[in-house]
Amino acid sequence: MSDVDLWSAFLSRCEHLTEIAAAAAPFFAEHMREELILHRWDLTGDDRTSVQSLTEPWMTEHSVVSVGRPLLVKGHAGLDLGPEERFEGRLRTPGTDDVVVTADVDGARIHRAAPEGPATIESDAAVRVLLLWGRRPADPSRRHSSAGPDTPRKVRALLSGY
Repeated sequence: MSDVDLWSAFLSRCEHLTEIAAAAAPFFAEHMREELILHRWDLTGDDRTSVQSLTEPWMTEHSVVSVGRPLLVKGHAGLDLGPEERFEGRLRTPGTDDVVVTADVDGARIHRAAPEGPATIESDAAVRVLLLWGRRPADPSRRHSSAGPDTPRKVRALLSGY
């Protein structure tokens, strides 16, 4: 393209670029805020500020809705499921919807759903966010499971993070 044609194309597409940037900015701002909270926890552990920040409902929502599928890719590859195998795990925090992770040979999925049946892992909201990002709290008593050892192990494997 000549300089004149390039400049003309740029100007004609600026409005579209502005619309795209405006739509993407809230996602990136929220994602950066989440990353900062998680990495603060990586450095400081389960102090009051970290736990309070991880407990915010938007942390779970962003983790599930905005970045949930990419978080499952590495873990799904490690499960080595057979053609007929299907796995489901429920992360439960009392008073909120469950986070449900499922996997089969075709892929892994994550969504929120009303609490139903037994939980695979029950914890406080901050621990649930940590588990979604492949982390564990310093105090293991903040989570529990009556599902036996295999199912929670598969949930942790699926949620092994990037």
